[in-house]
Amino acid sequence: MIISDKHICSLLVSGDKRGMQLLFQKYFENLVIWADSFLEDMDLSQDIVQSLFIHIWKKKIYKNINPEKLSSFLRTAVRNRCLNQLKKNDILKYSEDISVLEDVFDDYQLDKERIVDFVLKEIEALPPKGREVIKNVYLKGMKYKEAAEFMNVSVSTIKTHLVNSLKTLRLKSNGNSDLFILLLYSLKDNL
Repeated sequence: MIISDKHICSLLVSGDKRGMQLLFQKYFENLVIWADSFLEDMDLSQDIVQSLFIHIWKKKIYKNINPEKLSSFLRTAVRNRCLNQLKKNDILKYSEDISVLEDVFDDYQLDKERIVDFVLKEIEALPPKGREVIKNVYLKGMKYKEAAEFMNVSVSTIKTHLVNSLKTLRLKSNGNSDLFILLLYSLKDNL
């Protein structure tokens, strides 16, 4: 017996639970396979589709479904739920890498004094205007406009000195440019 989407929707709109049973019979298996194509986890795919059906019933979403678009509505809803699930999984995947970041931070803490001395030495080796811009913007936390007024130059001059100074510092950082810039920000509390 072929069950029409129009018949399913009319039962649902009237609040007849048989509409949900027919919806389940007609679409559940195909939607689970569709979900599994994203998730590659059959149990999770079944959970996703089942939770969608529960959501449709509890929130009475079926009242607004066009029978002619029922199939595409369900496929889109399942796809979106799968993509949301994959985003959640990605967050968890990246959270496992936090231990790596903690190790890097611990290593940084051990070498902090040596690195601070190196950074301060390299800042002092910059040309005078570049050194002053770095100190004002990074170490004193001034905005570009504030530094420009303080130094009695234009904002574009501040930006130019900043770009040139940062290029020089990055070249001298031996591949640790990100750590170098992070350290610049952290030094403002120490000076």
